[in-house]
Amino acid sequence: MEYTGFKLVFSTSVHFGNGSLENSDNRIYADTIFSVLCHEAVKLECIEELVSYVKNEKIKLSDAFPFIGDSYYIPKPMITIESERNIDDKKKAKKLEFINVDLIDEYLDGSMDIKRESEILSNLGKSDIITRAVIQSNEDTKPYSVGTYLFSEGAGLYLIVGYRDEDALNMITKLLHSLSYVGIGGKVSSGLGKFNSEQVKLPISLTDKIKRAEESSSVMSLSVGMCDDMDLENVCENSNYILSKRSGFINSSTYSDNIVKKQDFYLFRAGSVFSRPFKGLIKDVAIKGKHPVYRYANPIFMEVSNDE
Repeated sequence: MEYTGFKLVFSTSVHFGNGSLENSDNRIYADTIFSVLCHEAVKLECIEELVSYVKNEKIKLSDAFPFIGDSYYIPKPMITIESERNIDDKKKAKKLEFINVDLIDEYLDGSMDIKRESEILSNLGKSDIITRAVIQSNEDTKPYSVGTYLFSEGAGLYLIVGYRDEDALNMITKLLHSLSYVGIGGKVSSGLGKFNSEQVKLPISLTDKIKRAEESSSVMSLSVGMCDDMDLENVCENSNYILSKRSGFINSSTYSDNIVKKQDFYLFRAGSVFSRPFKGLIKDVAIKGKHPVYRYANPIFMEVSNDE
């Protein structure tokens, strides 16, 4: 499988849900990305082709992580790092969410300059709260607050795409271009989440570690994911992970005449570390609707071992 990157350069503030309308995340999960790509694929009449590519692992997606200039960031691995850092640096390291991919080996051996990297990441963007109002006939206006995130100039998010052939890559390119006009995240009808997409070459330090994952005894997931129930016990053994509950409502006029909630589903978060990569899932989370609704849960993995 080959790997490429797509930078998402936002021209507006964004709202990426994290369980609260008044807060916004600064990343997008792979299952959310797949969901909005499916919406675009329906409009462009290629939804069956997209689902087939993903089910047959001709396409794999990461979560969307930050970039600043030419530096690409990945989740902090869920590994205990033994080092002689002072207490202040250890506190900063605990708060770090992302690591510059070019410095991952330095992070793992405890030599990375935590203070410097914390200062760089503080320039990623800033959070804010905006006020909106619900106006209904014959009723008082009801204001509400929405948490937003505004990326700094030269910063944004990037997506890793694994692909088996050029047809698969061309489909993702087409869908991202179409999606850029609509926006991604919450409150896109209010103008949030607009972006330009740009295909980029990923750092060799990242792609090499992705390609070495199959042979490694310590791998990190770069997207939310879950294995088959039969494999769960083995996957969890000697692993460090966090599970996230993923839910939400089905936004499809062809699925039901009413608003219907998706099945709740628990996924390993990106940054979880396992003793081996596992085969993920594409889960149908529909509940008595007119067509399937898929939750993406097939991670891209990278090596996180200093073993030579």
